[in-house]
Amino acid sequence: MLSGKTAIVGVGASSFERNPDRSVLTMASHALSHALTDAGLERGAIDGLCVQIGSPRGADYDTLAVTLGLDVRYASQTWPHGRFTATVLTHAAMAIASGLATRVACILAMKNSDLGRIGEANNPFFFEQFRENGGPHGEEGHIGMASPVAGAAMVLDLYCRTYGKDRELLSAIPLTFRAHARMTPDAVARNPMTMDDYLGCRPIIDPIRLFDCSLVGDGAICVIVSAADLTNPTQRPVRITGAQGVRASRESFIFGPYGMGVGQQSGKRLTPAETRGHSAYRMAGVTPGSIDVLGVYDSFSPLALYTFEDFGFCDAGDGLDWIQNGRIALGGDMPTNLNGGQLSHAQLNGWGQVRELVTQLRGEAGERQVANARTGLWATIGGDALVMERD
Repeated sequence: MLSGKTAIVGVGASSFERNPDRSVLTMASHALSHALTDAGLERGAIDGLCVQIGSPRGADYDTLAVTLGLDVRYASQTWPHGRFTATVLTHAAMAIASGLATRVACILAMKNSDLGRIGEANNPFFFEQFRENGGPHGEEGHIGMASPVAGAAMVLDLYCRTYGKDRELLSAIPLTFRAHARMTPDAVARNPMTMDDYLGCRPIIDPIRLFDCSLVGDGAICVIVSAADLTNPTQRPVRITGAQGVRASRESFIFGPYGMGVGQQSGKRLTPAETRGHSAYRMAGVTPGSIDVLGVYDSFSPLALYTFEDFGFCDAGDGLDWIQNGRIALGGDMPTNLNGGQLSHAQLNGWGQVRELVTQLRGEAGERQVANARTGLWATIGGDALVMERD
């Protein structure tokens, strides 16, 4: 059992501006240095390394270890695409719980600004869309679905038609997250966004608009996971009490809720009992009602919508109504992505939200602080999740 055996003791980040001339290794170095300072640790205390993005967008684990001066006895690295935030942190927790490491630096460092557009031939992932069964982001190049946004648009259209919902209700997500970003000093997009701005922004693939899409940028974040018995109060440890990795089956589609009916999905959505009994909740001994602050994966606005449903905050098909009237805003029933998320803070595959959850649970978020926050959840439509708690 992993629950409570590890804790996050350090978080650090680079800046997040688009800068093609800045190297991935420079950004990773800044993030690691800041995380070590935050944890009050020397570099030699790190004996594990888990990397989320390797080359060509990032740097591989061996290059990072050599360049950053680390000497680790456990290392892992995941697929060089999105998602996998909880999986990387869970690998770190499992390595510590099994005795393979004591303190693990978990790093995402990547550059998007110099890779070309996804779906265009100058992008290094262009040809993946033509492999058997399509590309890694739901692309199907042979039928013209050459980029991730095509899959996101297809699912949102099906969702709105299935449940008879007005897609304009989705505006609550980008508008709320932009309001949160305006309170976050290092957010990339801090200019105001009004409903008129949202309605007037250009369409990308109907019904997805520009402001439903995450930002393109460069940056790095490091999260240090430690054995719980090696922590001390000055580190303000945040315990990992529940976890689940990425789910994969015929019922899964990376841009839609579980069982929505896209591709090989059956069309049978998760029941309320299934969503509210998620394995991460069971491991931690919590329920959706126990969560004080939430972080969700939002490379596109609808992904946040489906996550609210698949993690039991509302029932299938009720999400667009549920998010109205400030429910997901600071001061609402379920404050979500209080740094602005990927839509307004930075496109960092969710690591920015994990960093924000740690900041919130430590009570260090300033004007965007959720009062008395003790339990946080990181969740994605892929099913992966982390429950984090402070003492």
